[in-house]
Amino acid sequence: MSHPSEIINTKGHWAIGIKWPVIGSKGDKYLVEMFDSGFDCNCIAYRKCKHIKSVEERFDDCSQ
Repeated sequence: MSHPSEIINTKGHWAIGIKWPVIGSKGDKYLVEMFDSGFDCNCIAYRKCKHIKSVEERFDDCSQ
């Protein structure tokens, strides 16, 4: 299930399909992927997780 982004417009974005590796707070490895409808993470969270937010923030940092 993808979660919409409040930071970037993912619809038609050039990064759709890219998977970013994210290390969790306990050292676990997760993958965050961009879809046309938002982001998804393979962690167990049922809502937008901090792993997705960390990837979104990288895009926000680039736009400034």
